[in-house]
Amino acid sequence: MNVSRLLYFGIVFGPVLLTGQKKEEFQSMQRDVAQLQEQVKQLQHSQDEKMAALQTMLQQAVDASTKVASGMTSMQHDMDAKLSDQQGKLVAPVATLGSKVDQMAEDFRSVSTNVAELLRRMTALDTKLTDISSAIRTLSAPPVAPPPAAGAQGSVPAGPSPGMSAETSYQTAYRDYNGGKYDLALGEFGDYLKYFSDSANAPAAQYYIGWIYFNGQQYEDAIKAFSAVLDYPENPKTPEALYYKAASLMRANHRTEAAAAFNQFLRKYPGNEHVLQAHANLKALGLDPASPKKRTK
Repeated sequence: MNVSRLLYFGIVFGPVLLTGQKKEEFQSMQRDVAQLQEQVKQLQHSQDEKMAALQTMLQQAVDASTKVASGMTSMQHDMDAKLSDQQGKLVAPVATLGSKVDQMAEDFRSVSTNVAELLRRMTALDTKLTDISSAIRTLSAPPVAPPPAAGAQGSVPAGPSPGMSAETSYQTAYRDYNGGKYDLALGEFGDYLKYFSDSANAPAAQYYIGWIYFNGQQYEDAIKAFSAVLDYPENPKTPEALYYKAASLMRANHRTEAAAAFNQFLRKYPGNEHVLQAHANLKALGLDPASPKKRTK
């Protein structure tokens, strides 16, 4: 009886119980789905917030980079302006210093030229003092003997005439030379050298002969006369004779020989007053690549 009741209740109420159980399970599933949807929403919201924060940080980084680039550009501009300003401030003093150095070099060159001119004048003064001394000795000498008879006129004397001395002969020739009587002085210097070629004033007499020829544009004769001066041992007229020999060679169109003579003059006498003119002459010949250039302020 009990068993039968149980079976009856099982058959009658079993489906009902099963239906109720499934309903509960379905409702539980709905709750789980709802919770899951809620979690998905929360997760989506969290991702959106994180993405917004990341975009904000990225925009800030971009803005900061733009500011840095702008700052660098401004800094570069400032540095360029400062460098340009410093360069402008330095160029003027350097240029001024260069001008002053050039001016000092020009002044030194002028001093050198003046010293050379002073030495030349002192040499000329020494020559004049020698001439004066010779004149004084001549005036102090006893009277000379009378000249030879007229029958001897036209013949070439074997030696100087009686009473003729080296001092008086040179003094007479030099006086006529200074007076512009070049033809007369030329013969007198020639006679002096004929009889007194070994005297102290012989190189000077030979030099003045060369100068008379040079002044008269007789350049071939001038070359020979100045060369004869150079055959004597070194003396006060040697530098002048070498320069004017070169100048005579140049005027006579002996270009190669003239260049060699000018270069010899420059090597031996770099402080002479004719140095600049020698360079100018070499430049005119096209044979002076190292000629000094005149500086300008």
